[in-house]
Amino acid sequence: MRSIARPTQLAPALLLAATACFAGAPDKAVANGSEGGTEPAAQSMTITGMVLAPAGAPLEDAKVIACSSPYQACKTKIEAPLRHVGGPSWAFELKLPNKGPWQIVAWKDADGNDDASAGDYLGVARDGGEIEAPANAVRISVKKVEGDQSAASASNGDVPALAGTWSQSSTSKELVLASKIKLQPSMATGYGTNLGGTFGPGSATNTTIVTESTPVSVQRQMSLAIQRDGSFLWKISKQHTEGKCTKAVTQEKRGQVLTSGGKMTFAIKSGREGWSSCGKTGAGAISARSETYSYSLSGGALRLSGPGGVNWTFRRG
Repeated sequence: MRSIARPTQLAPALLLAATACFAGAPDKAVANGSEGGTEPAAQSMTITGMVLAPAGAPLEDAKVIACSSPYQACKTKIEAPLRHVGGPSWAFELKLPNKGPWQIVAWKDADGNDDASAGDYLGVARDGGEIEAPANAVRISVKKVEGDQSAASASNGDVPALAGTWSQSSTSKELVLASKIKLQPSMATGYGTNLGGTFGPGSATNTTIVTESTPVSVQRQMSLAIQRDGSFLWKISKQHTEGKCTKAVTQEKRGQVLTSGGKMTFAIKSGREGWSSCGKTGAGAISARSETYSYSLSGGALRLSGPGGVNWTFRRG
């Protein structure tokens, strides 16, 4: 993903929060069960509704996307096409692997560049609020994306007040992806790697390795440098237990920060990540994406909060 455009009719943070649902989140992408990993029994978990478009808007080939919490990572992404039911109305049905919660986005990529850019149509259900399945009559109003992100200053009033260097240090519970060994009934289906009967053929249980978000104690230190034009450099150092080892992670993220309606969005353009655990190390690039948090700025403190245990307090210096 190369750039993120701002619609003049949509708040910047809302656009970028929506973008987080479909950009840089390939870890477990499933197009409505067309790929492996979706349980047949779970297909009853659906979210249905209607997308309302401006008169004459060409929404052929548009799609609706369900993004799982935490939305900053969108570890599970489910897509469904739209069906024209007359006039400005287009129906959708999302078949989901669990009740969620989910964030629902409607998007028409008009130029096919896989970017939320000028000329696209975009909308977010319930202003980005969480939706649990099953649910019906969910309505999404889409609007045409216009303009350029550099014109966002009028809706970005807090950025000059945020300019400077902020630091944070904490130890708290956060959701971290981890692999676990679980016992499941032999007749049950589910995610994970089946290791076979626990006590031989005919066993009532199977031993299965599954990857899921688990609350663990995370020690983190962060520095956040924000310029008056909204560009930022975010450095993160964190560690937590991983089995019998301690996993250490360092990250650097660069991009543009936007504020609107009590939300702060970090549109990440580039970054690097390194880790070490149990004598092993790794490193790689951080893909372009956006991260959106609720925020407050008072008493010399910047507070960010969101799903997955995010409750961070930054102070100047």
